[in-house]
Amino acid sequence: MCVLISCVKTPLVSVHGEQTRTVFANIRLESVIIMNFLSVKRLDSLGRSSSISSLNTSLDGVNLDDSSYSSGSEDTLEDEGIHLEIDIEDGRLNTFPTRTILRLEPVDDFGDLISIRLSTNHHSFSLKRSVTIRSANSFYYLQQTLKALHPYLSTPSLPPKPLLIFNSQHRKLEIFAKFLSSVLHERKYLSNKALHLFLQTQLSLERIQQNLDGVRDDDVTTNPLVDRR
Repeated sequence: MCVLISCVKTPLVSVHGEQTRTVFANIRLESVIIMNFLSVKRLDSLGRSSSISSLNTSLDGVNLDDSSYSSGSEDTLEDEGIHLEIDIEDGRLNTFPTRTILRLEPVDDFGDLISIRLSTNHHSFSLKRSVTIRSANSFYYLQQTLKALHPYLSTPSLPPKPLLIFNSQHRKLEIFAKFLSSVLHERKYLSNKALHLFLQTQLSLERIQQNLDGVRDDDVTTNPLVDRR
């Protein structure tokens, strides 16, 4: 299944005195991409026979609070998507085992837009199920942000950005899945606001940065795109 997306940005120009300001309609474009992608995936799960299952489908009949699951990390390939089970340390006493499942899927044919589905019962996350779509470049923003805010930690690595073009779509998903898995394994990152806004909201990188700069004060519960399928 492929979703054809036109990535042409249409400038909106307004003139005020001697200044000309060009604003690109990124938010509307991202919303169209997200809704088109999710609507197609919903049709696949309900109507057509699709080889790509949704995160919720993979969790049917599974209780996230059930202690009978196998611990550790499990990385499997389901056609174009990467399905990863992550063992995140809870850190509290007398708690049930936690379970976190991460799924990355391509949204376009080039691997530049990636759907990130997260399902977890870990107490650090505001939503048990969420879905967001991020660009390949946004992962580098997250890496640099974590590095700047946690200079005493060894930041999970990513390959040099120019080298990404030499990787297949599946290989890109593997790279980003491994990166997110390493980030989630580090307990100190779990309190990072940028990470939560990145994973569980549709806020742009600019707005995420404004939160870090103190210009905005957004949170996950008011800006979610919840995966209810």
